[in-house]
Formats: sequence, structure tokens, C-alpha cells
Amino acid sequence: MLELWEWNGFFLGDIILAVFIFIVAILLRQLFARVVLKQLEKLTTKTVLDDEIFTALELPLKFVFVVMGFYLAILMLNLPTNIEGILTQFVRSLLMFSLFWGLYYSVEPLSFIIDKLTATTSGVPFNGFKSLLTDRAQLTEGIKSIFVKGSKILIVLIGLMAFLNEWDINIIALLASLGVVGAAVAFAAKDMISNSLSSLTIIFDKPFKHGDWIMTSDVEGIVEEIGTRTTKVRTSSKAVVTIPNAMLSNSAVTNWSKITHKRIKMRISLETCTRREQITRIIQRIRDYLQNHPDIETDPSKVTTLVHLFEFNENSIDILLDYFTKTTILQEWMRIREENMFEFMRIVEENGANFAFKSQQVYRASDKSLPKT
Repeated sequence: MLELWEWNGFFLGDIILAVFIFIVAILLRQLFARVVLKQLEKLTTKTVLDDEIFTALELPLKFVFVVMGFYLAILMLNLPTNIEGILTQFVRSLLMFSLFWGLYYSVEPLSFIIDKLTATTSGVPFNGFKSLLTDRAQLTEGIKSIFVKGSKILIVLIGLMAFLNEWDINIIALLASLGVVGAAVAFAAKDMISNSLSSLTIIFDKPFKHGDWIMTSDVEGIVEEIGTRTTKVRTSSKAVVTIPNAMLSNSAVTNWSKITHKRIKMRISLETCTRREQITRIIQRIRDYLQNHPDIETDPSKVTTLVHLFEFNENSIDILLDYFTKTTILQEWMRIREENMFEFMRIVEENGANFAFKSQQVYRASDKSLPKT
């Protein structure tokens, strides 16, 4: 009976059936996704990785079911061949979009490959696989970031090329027509490419890593993040400084976290009236003290310890102290330095000497001595 009703060349029954199919597809997309994922779960082991991948695929699968419902609705309408062909091509494009959508969101869960490659060989295999590297290298967030972002960009580019190919668009001719624009984009992307390559240099050469205390000519602080384009450093004032990786890889970087011992360097300035015997005893006492201190490194094969009479100044006689602590922790280093300074004061006082301070004497002539005019 419904077939007797016709509207613009379409039977009312076909229109209602097409709309019904499309609505059912929308309503049942959640059920379809769950059924498909349930079947996939039976074929795989239950791990956190599987759960993450299935979560990433849930939305694309829902969309695929809606697209299938849309395609069936088109078939119910008995459209003209040319229109049906265009819509069929459109449906294929949507399915292609769903495929690359699923791949795009599966990249982050699949970054476990990097974990497997850089897992430590401590005798415990990673998810049943032995590490492919033997240097106990720890996975850095920088490597994962580059892998994830690079893979996503590649998927987008391949998906775009596949979409253009589906609509018979000549990719080579399109690129040729965009030659000037491409050159401008390439010039604008020069710094981005340079920073990305520099991030690889930083990650694989490992001049520093996350958590290291570094110093350059422009900044000093703790490395918080090594990204694909920039590195973030938190300074002692708790501000975050963002540095382009290209600039960082081309500058001298001091990594204080890799020091083996921490240096203490100072001068003890004595009054110019201090006798030679007093200075000799003070120097010897300081040498003995440092030699026997449990927190001071005095092994000649590791460090050089200097305690010597150094310089005659206008207001003082200076003794140079240059030595190293065994610890590299700042708080411990400050405690040892303070302890040493109190002991140096005691040694100077016990030998009857005094510390010198910069001073200036001003002589004022009496009024009688002034020349008369």
C-alpha cells in the first residue's frame, strides 16, 4: 500500500524503510561495537594493553556501523545510478576515515613497542619478550613522544593521500600546483624540523635527561620535559623556561647531575701582621683536618686537593683552599661546607691569628698644616 504513495520519484515505503534502517543503525551502534570487541577479546589475552586498544577502537567501530546503516538506507531508495555511485564513493571514504581514525587512536597504546625495545635486561622479560637492547637503557618520555607524534602525522598523511586517490584526484598534479605554497610551508617548518632532529640528538646522545640539573649560558635549572620541539627547564626561582631543542643542542651544556664530587673553593684572608710560623701551622692544621674528614675526598687518583699560601694583598695574606666533597647532594654539601668553615675559624683563632677585612685609612690634615693663601 505504501508503494502507491510517491514523492519526487521515490516511493514512500522505500523512504520510511531507509529512515528506519538508518535510525536502527544509530541506536544499535553501541551494541554492535560491544559485540565486535567481545569477539576480539576472545582472540587475545586479557591485558591492560588490549583494553587500551579496544577503548581506542570503540568510537570508530560505532561510526562504521552508522555508515553501514547509511549505505543500506541508500540501497533501499533505488537512487539513480550516477547519484548512487557518488554516495557509494562517499560511503567508502567514510569507511576509510574510520580505518585511519582507529589507527590514529591506537598509536599511543601501541607505543609499548618502545618499552619492549628499551626494557632493562634484569632477567625479567617484558610481557613475555626479552629486551632487544642490553644496555639497561631507561625509556624516556621524549622517545615515546616522537614515536607517537611521528606515527600520527604519518597516518594522517597516508589517510589524506588515500582519500584523494578515492576521489580520483591526481596527487602529483596537486602537489605541483601547490609548489609555491609548499615552498613557503617548508620554509616555515624549517625550525620545527630542526628542533625535532635536535630532540633526537638529545635523546640518543643523552647529554642530559629528565630530572637532571643543567646549566647553559642562558638558563640553569632542573630538566622537566624533553619534547619533540622544546625542552622545559624549571629554574631555582620555580619558573619554567622553554628552550628550543635546536638552540640547546648547539650550545654548551653543563650537567651538574653527572658530577662525581662537589667542589669547595675559598680563601682565608689573614691580617698582614700574621707571622710566618703562624701561617705554617694554620696551613698544616687545615691539611690534616681535610685529610681525616670522612666526608672529604682526598684520594689523589680521583681529585686534587689544594691548601697553599696563595697571595699577598694590600690588606691581607691569603690562603687558597680548593677541595672536593664525596657527596654531590646540595644540602649535604652545604652542611659540610658550613662545618668546615667553623673548623677553619677555630684553627685560625687557636693559632693566635685574625681574619683580615678590607679597610681604608683616611688621614685628615690639621688646619695648621694647610698651606696659607
